[in-house]
Amino acid sequence: MIIPAHGRTLTLQEWQPVIDEMLQANQIILSTHENSDGDGLGCEVALALALRSLGKEVSIFNPTDVPANYQFFRDIYDIRIFRDRDEEAIQEICLADLFIVVDANRHDRIGKIWPHVEFARELGKLRIACVDHHLEPEDFADVMVCESYASSTGELVSDLLIALESATGTELISPDSASALYAAIMTDTGSFRFPKTTPYVYRLAGWLVEKGANPEMVYDHIYNSLSPEALKLLGLALTSIKLLDGGLISWLFISREMLEETGSKLFDTDIIIRYLLSVPTVKVAVLLVEMQDGRAKVSFRSRGRIPVNELAKQYDGGGHMNAAGCLLQMSAEKAQRVIYDDVRRFTRDQVDALESPLFNRKVN
Repeated sequence: MIIPAHGRTLTLQEWQPVIDEMLQANQIILSTHENSDGDGLGCEVALALALRSLGKEVSIFNPTDVPANYQFFRDIYDIRIFRDRDEEAIQEICLADLFIVVDANRHDRIGKIWPHVEFARELGKLRIACVDHHLEPEDFADVMVCESYASSTGELVSDLLIALESATGTELISPDSASALYAAIMTDTGSFRFPKTTPYVYRLAGWLVEKGANPEMVYDHIYNSLSPEALKLLGLALTSIKLLDGGLISWLFISREMLEETGSKLFDTDIIIRYLLSVPTVKVAVLLVEMQDGRAKVSFRSRGRIPVNELAKQYDGGGHMNAAGCLLQMSAEKAQRVIYDDVRRFTRDQVDALESPLFNRKVN
């Protein structure tokens, strides 16, 4: 496993194990985590385009549907959704040489696809590679690059493709792949505003535009493409937001009834959490969604230096300092009771720590 030092770009030598796996493979499958986002989708599409241009047979299999505002990725590359008992897809996994996971660092994040990947590996042919930027990776892949200081997996995949271009002497970043990588970086940096958006990330985004990325198109698809159903859900949700502890916490519960009443889908909830941090006093935002299968999906967001990934970790979740989440194997009603006190305690402790003279003292 390669876990590089903070604040630098991986070298060609450090990328070489991943590059070797890709060049040796003929049939390659790409995937990302359940409830896919712009980072995972953008990375797999950009990698698929690059590998196809090198003469590889490349498929994308994802465990869950592509959200409506990311459907434009499917106009760039065929993204197939893995269905239960999909014999054609299962056979393709068994015949593949390499399975690449992006934007996920645990095997269970690819959901129902994993048992078939594991079986294919046991047959002795399939190799697994992983590229990710989250904390505490599980060492499930044969080759794994996890750079937890990167702003996004899109940043890493951009660097990987630059290294792959150097290794092969082939230009691999087309306007379509540049747009996919730009989308990956833009979404995971909160439109270039989260703390990990370093000067290098801004330079990289500019370079992708030079390579043909279309920022206007990407932004319009992702943030200006609400369905009527999602808009109805947003209106209903905004009237249900609760402010706790003097406005330090914003809390929203979306029930199955709310989804059914508005005709919206689970992925329509993703945009809503942005509004929970719009009140200046709010330090931590919590969005809890009741899923059709009985589980509860919890999303955390924070302002400043409050690490909500530590909060998510208490429930076997993860993420980043300012954006994290978890899935709870319990009813939404019970989930609210379980996390309510923990969220309030965590937020109070974090705010107190940030306001303490010891934390804020200047070093001469």
